[in-house]
Amino acid sequence: MGSTDIGIITSSTSYQYVKEVFGDKVSVLKIGIIWPLPDKLILDFASKVKKLYVVEELDPFIENHCKELGLSVTGKDLLPLCDEFSQSLLESRFDLPEKPFRTFPEAVPPRPPVLCSGCPHRGIFYVLQKLKCTVIGDIGCYTLGSAAPLSAMDINICMGASVSAEHGFNVALGKESQNRTVSVIGDSTFVHSGMTSLADIAYNQSASTVLILDNSITGMTGHQQNPTTGYNIKGDPAGKIDLEALCRAMGINRVEVVDPYNLAQCEQVLKEELQADEPSVIICRRPCVLLKAVRTAAPLTVDREKCVGCKACMKLGCPSISIRDGKATVDETLCVGCGVCKELCRVGAFTGKTMME
Repeated sequence: MGSTDIGIITSSTSYQYVKEVFGDKVSVLKIGIIWPLPDKLILDFASKVKKLYVVEELDPFIENHCKELGLSVTGKDLLPLCDEFSQSLLESRFDLPEKPFRTFPEAVPPRPPVLCSGCPHRGIFYVLQKLKCTVIGDIGCYTLGSAAPLSAMDINICMGASVSAEHGFNVALGKESQNRTVSVIGDSTFVHSGMTSLADIAYNQSASTVLILDNSITGMTGHQQNPTTGYNIKGDPAGKIDLEALCRAMGINRVEVVDPYNLAQCEQVLKEELQADEPSVIICRRPCVLLKAVRTAAPLTVDREKCVGCKACMKLGCPSISIRDGKATVDETLCVGCGVCKELCRVGAFTGKTMME
């Protein structure tokens, strides 16, 4: 099989699989940015090979474009439309001998993604779970509030849908829903896709409680600035949206600001707003702990004499806390001293100065 016999167009992780399986035995065109696709480059590449393939996971985006260019190409008629690819998959589908590999004999416990140590979203999700609220979520790193042990998110549809979904629930179900249902949405997602839904709530006056989780950044996609931070995408000073003023200007009379590290405050305000017979917004404000400007505290420690091993702290799902020999312990390499565990512990086993002190 010469390098001009087969040509493979690919991108992203699939490129790594192709190179590991074929090495330099085939010609490979790696697409770095798949839109707009480089028509001339693709046509030039195709003219130099006898058989053209496209190796891409999921939808046949590149393949369909090649066909629109008039090329004869093999893609999803050979490779699956669903799931991830692998070296073994390519070897199987291209009728190549499978390379030897090792397997691990023991079952490896799963490591699901979790909110970071000190994440400001953790406290409010703990309170929502404690109050047994129906939580309609949105798209952001706070979506991880749906995972155990917090398990504090019931529905997640698409970006911006949390606020409108809550409005629909409360209009349809009335008191049955409005006194226990909330929507949660991040600050950047709110200005991107949530404001129009809040305007709908204000206009129609459904007794909906909207939680804006304001961590002062766009966390999920890598700490980009947004219109609520006061800086543009380059980090230069820019116009800043005042969330409290905006919500009031839209017709929301009840606007409260809470610190998600303060569990007692969050619980009190949440109970009050859920009982209100009009729209309300609770802004849960605490900067993302990963921001360079945020000053963390020294790691907390556990007084093993006081700890009774009740595991109440484990309900937070904090990666800094684990149980060793029946007692709670804190990983000092992860803990940032947010203090939520200290506030939660009924026997006062967590010691140290926190970020709130």
